Amino acid sequence: MTVMEHICTPERDTAVALGVFDGVHIGHQAVIGEAVNGREDGLLPVVFTFHMGRQRPVNKRGQDVILTDSLKQQKLSELGVETIYKIHFDEVREFAPEYFVREILAKSLRAKKIVCGYDFRFGKDAAGDCELLQRLCAELGIRAVVVPPMMEGGEPVSSTRIRHCLKSGDITGANRLLGYEYTIDRKVIDGLKNGRKLGFPTINQEFAPGQLVPRFGVYASHVLLDGKVYGGVTNIGVKPTIAGVRSPLAETFIIGIDRDLYGQHIPVSLFCFLRGEQKFSGLDELSSTVKQNIETVKSMIQKDHFIIK
Repeated sequence: MTVMEHICTPERDTAVALGVFDGVHIGHQAVIGEAVNGREDGLLPVVFTFHMGRQRPVNKRGQDVILTDSLKQQKLSELGVETIYKIHFDEVREFAPEYFVREILAKSLRAKKIVCGYDFRFGKDAAGDCELLQRLCAELGIRAVVVPPMMEGGEPVSSTRIRHCLKSGDITGANRLLGYEYTIDRKVIDGLKNGRKLGFPTINQEFAPGQLVPRFGVYASHVLLDGKVYGGVTNIGVKPTIAGVRSPLAETFIIGIDRDLYGQHIPVSLFCFLRGEQKFSGLDELSSTVKQNIETVKSMIQKDHFIIK
């Protein structure tokens, strides 16, 4: 898969999926799938999305991102996208809707099929909507596909719903809307090694700037390491029992693994919320509770037929 950070003309006609695609949830997957289907007509499957800087789209301001760029690109590649145009939003924010469709999509990207979700907005101040997109495409001889909402529980699937689930600790609900397990894939950093002192060596991962931090607490997790899936116990929070630690971290004990993993990018996928963050009376009480959490996760994973190494 090719990632382009500037607008340039591809070698063949394209099917373009439009959107920010934060989360690449099941609704987004339907939109992207329509563009990927353009391959049957000889079209290059393309995603046109944005790199968010200081100036964000009007309808996206104040929102923390669900996926890091690396995870988003991985998900798009898995869906069959061949090229991503990840354009800095400041470069296109002043384009009128008509200019964006005629000059950028039709001319520069050679779009013959354009796909978007039912609530897609585009152009300066988000002035363009799906109706305008369809009209402009009809004038240009481009096939426009507007994908209806994906419904779950009687409501449209949306990144807003997923954010609410994550912030409230409903990781099961978030994963159902995402279509996969919510994943943290940040680099492992050096920590205070308090977990090792307690007999539970952990990996520490910081959240990316602007990345949504799920509800503080302890989660059952799956950890992908060296091509194998291991059970994990992941604490998200500021470690209130440990003095001086106040920046949110994801701290994961990987069941059956005790080795130096510093500097590696290790995917940690959350699948069950176990308990909220607690301040314990001391390290003995903390150690006892962690042991209970580990046994709980072992039981969960064995029932789901995951192998614990």
